[in-house]
Amino acid sequence: MEEFDDIIELIDDEGEEVSFRLVDVIEYRDDTYLALEAVEDEDEASEEAEIVFMLVTRDEKDEDCYEPVLDDDMNEALFEIFMQHMEETEEEEDGEQEQ
Repeated sequence: MEEFDDIIELIDDEGEEVSFRLVDVIEYRDDTYLALEAVEDEDEASEEAEIVFMLVTRDEKDEDCYEPVLDDDMNEALFEIFMQHMEETEEEEDGEQEQ
C-alpha cells in the first residue's frame, strides 16, 4: 500500500477552507471513497486523528467532486475497511524491516 502526501482543500459549512491529508482510497460497492485526516495546527493537534470519508463523484464537467458520507452504517463499513488497510500496511512494513 502506498503512502499519500496529498493535501486536499475543502470548504466547510461556514465557508472556511479546511485542509485534509489523503490517507487512503477505498473502493467499495462500485464507488470510490477517500479517507481524509484533518490537517491541524500543532497547537490544536489531538492524539487521535479523526478520519472523514468522502464519496468521489463527477460533475457535469467530468471533474471530481467530494460528498461527505453521512450514513452511520456506511461510515462504519468504510472505517472497518480503512482499519484493515492500515493493518495490512503495518504488516507489510514489519515484513520489509525484518528482511
